[in-house]
Amino acid sequence: MKLGYGTYAMPTVDIFEALPRLRDIGYEAIEINVGDNWPTAPDKLSTSDRNRIVSTLQDLNFPPPVIMCLLPICTQGDERDAVLKKFNAACALTNDLNFGDTPIPIVSTPGGIHGDWNERKNQLRDNLLFIADQAAQHNVIFAVEPHAGQMLDTPDKVVWLMEQTQHEHLKVNFDISHFHVIDIDLKHSVNLCAPYSVSTHIKDGYMKDGKVHYQLPGEGTLDLVAYFKAVTAAGITCPITVEVTAQIWRQEGYDPWPAAEASFKALNNAQKEADV
Repeated sequence: MKLGYGTYAMPTVDIFEALPRLRDIGYEAIEINVGDNWPTAPDKLSTSDRNRIVSTLQDLNFPPPVIMCLLPICTQGDERDAVLKKFNAACALTNDLNFGDTPIPIVSTPGGIHGDWNERKNQLRDNLLFIADQAAQHNVIFAVEPHAGQMLDTPDKVVWLMEQTQHEHLKVNFDISHFHVIDIDLKHSVNLCAPYSVSTHIKDGYMKDGKVHYQLPGEGTLDLVAYFKAVTAAGITCPITVEVTAQIWRQEGYDPWPAAEASFKALNNAQKEADV
């Protein structure tokens, strides 16, 4: 099982610096963030830039990247057209960076919709079906990420959504931290989400006084050995990808490289101990 790293944690690092350094640390897969403020935003990458990223990934023996594009994807009203325009530009970039034979995922949380689950779950379903249709036009997969504090926040809700949609281009980005911080059992989370998961995030975290505090993998109470055993047993084969939270990388003096190195060491050691 490959270990991956997401450039969400590197908003100011040039992608052509990041890729070889991450490979040297030991990472074997990449998730590229394409948010507006990142150097890899769609409007900042020419055709030549996109071709160079593909060549660099291939030279470093990385697989086609997962793309992260955090948007309030379920926004309605006057702002919806702008959100969809950004999403479609990100989907086009995702397809441009795919040098494989199968569609690759683009990841976002289902932001832009709030309220009671039972009252609004059908609206969420319909919104995500529309987004999946948009993704299909670009031959990419929309991987929705359940998130603590949002409507889609438990494995059981994930199962409901996936059973209700059954769309070839709508799958799941499985981030165990969002279930861990609200004390949902690890194996339960893995087993329910695994059949629909096409990408992952991993980080640690805890809840204190009603507020979530995220951590690097290995810094908290998440049992990484048990995690690797569980995802392997459940049949997850996509890379296990570190996501460093903005709670960390927005701190003054943050250096992305020690975080990347510490995360790899913790995951690599746990994977070896799990013997998977």
